[in-house]
Parts: sequence; structure tokens; C-alpha cells
Amino acid sequence: MAELGVFGVGVATADPELRTVGQDNKSVCTVNLAFNRSWQDKNNKWQSEPCFIRAQVWGARADRMAELVTKGQPIYICGYMKQDSWEDKNDGKKRVSYSINLKDFQLCVKNGKKKSAPVTTAQAEPPVEDDNDIPF
Repeated sequence: MAELGVFGVGVATADPELRTVGQDNKSVCTVNLAFNRSWQDKNNKWQSEPCFIRAQVWGARADRMAELVTKGQPIYICGYMKQDSWEDKNDGKKRVSYSINLKDFQLCVKNGKKKSAPVTTAQAEPPVEDDNDIPF
């Protein structure tokens, strides 16, 4: 089955949260990102629509994200969509949430009049070959 790839530049809406999970204390870092879609309407006026979504990164990349990213930081992300579902304990209804699992990220910096330019964070670790080592 194919994955739903996600690529884009978002802005961290808060400082990332780093925690460890599992028996092997694997690092996971969660950051909330804001994206903005812009378009011209039929009257040639620019409109925008914000989108807020949670993103997670695992392992050494999680440690780097927690160290380097701060609120307001533009970040180029590369990852895939993940859907979680559960039954609400209060009313028994099925609930669904979506997040982005990051394969990689790069920091972007604001350069005066330019919007942003990518800056490589650190040498990337090899991509995860087997999803079985991701503890969720």
C-alpha cells in the first residue's frame, strides 16, 4: 500500500516537546505546525486558509528537533500522513485524528526581504527501512 507523502514549509506554533517511549527509551519529538494556503478569488483578491497539524519525528532526528526548533521557526518537512482512531471513553463514539510522521526536516531562516531559505540542520540518519521499530 502506498503512503500519503507530505512535503511543505510550516511554522512551529510552540516549542517542540521531547519524550522517550518504550522499553528502549526511544526519543520522540512532537511539534505543532501551521501551514497557510493562499489563492486568488474570482475578484483577484488574495485569500488565505490556515491549517494546523501535529508532526512527530523519532530517534536521533527527534533529539535534533528538540534542540534546534523554537516557536515561530519555519521548518521544511518531509513525511507521511498518519491516522489514529479510538473510542471516546465518555460517549463511546469513534474519534479520529491525523498527524504527520516526519522522515526528515530542515530549518529555514528568514533573510531580510526574502521569505525563507533552507538550512541543513545536521547530517541525516539513514531512513527507517522497517516500520516495526517505530513503537506505535
